Amino acid sequence: MTTSLEKVLERHAQILESAFVQPAGQKFRSYAISNLRGGVGKSSIAFNLAYEISREHALLVTDVCPQRNMTELLLGDFKPKATLYNALQPIILGPAFGEPPEDLAYRVSQYCDDFKGGKGCWVIAGNSELFAFPSMLYQQLNVAHGQNKQEAVRNLLGGLKKLLDKEANDKKCEKILIDTSPFYAGGTHLAWCAVEALIIPVRVDEHSMESMELMMRQLSEQQRDFRLWNDRAGSLPTPKIAAVVMTMVGSKSQKKATPDQASRMYIERAIGIAEEFAHLFAHPDPSDAFVLTDDFHSAGRISGAKRIPIAELKVRAFHTVENKRLQVNASVTRYQRQLKYLASMI
Repeated sequence: MTTSLEKVLERHAQILESAFVQPAGQKFRSYAISNLRGGVGKSSIAFNLAYEISREHALLVTDVCPQRNMTELLLGDFKPKATLYNALQPIILGPAFGEPPEDLAYRVSQYCDDFKGGKGCWVIAGNSELFAFPSMLYQQLNVAHGQNKQEAVRNLLGGLKKLLDKEANDKKCEKILIDTSPFYAGGTHLAWCAVEALIIPVRVDEHSMESMELMMRQLSEQQRDFRLWNDRAGSLPTPKIAAVVMTMVGSKSQKKATPDQASRMYIERAIGIAEEFAHLFAHPDPSDAFVLTDDFHSAGRISGAKRIPIAELKVRAFHTVENKRLQVNASVTRYQRQLKYLASMI
């Protein structure tokens, strides 16, 4: 009988060797890319996934992380006047802070040339002021809960969802993608309330195993903050897990489609954690949600520094990054296939 690990590795080999993709994605409209740890490649996955999804579906992206990595990848040095923070302030603090901006999203192709074509991609820009957002949100939530105002709690937690749904409808977007902060409080909490499904990047290391398990517990245990506030709002739904993206997976030099032993150990452990919390997954078999991605090496550095989606990098092309001349090597084809598969299965 094939083990879950063998199943994941066989599919990985199929993706690399024959560019396998899923014939149809999942039923969800809205996704958040989330992990309660930094340094797992989250914004890189988000940027490239935004590009891939927008080839097939009109896409609205937003960035609830105060570091604004996703915003900078999509908009470069442009300083947007309208941001997510401007829109959330009146929702959380009330009409004294004005009305949310009417025209909130920016068309990405105007600021990142490689996004031209496809079905279109729009972004609601992040803002570094979101660092202060958690205290603002929980102060209002505690006031509403203290006054037994369940509807007020529901409106606060559902504020981001309402905002995104309106903007997506205005821009005729079929899909919504949120890049979140590695910290749960504030924006990430609202993002989980705003979406139907989660994409979880998990790096092949010990700390990522711990953060993956912590995230599963936050989503499933009644006494944890997320479920506690969902109940106080009148049983808000918990998003399903649509994908677990193992990042920075090493490869055996002798077998190009086979992860190295250390990576396989962490992949197997991550599958074990997923199976323990199988009820959170959209797939009946949680191992079907797993996607393996390599350490993108120089291609990843070029993509991030030059704001070029990995799908648009050309083998043997040279780029200068931080005064170093880097060449795109043939392994970029592997990365392109992995990212295309990820987009196809969500």
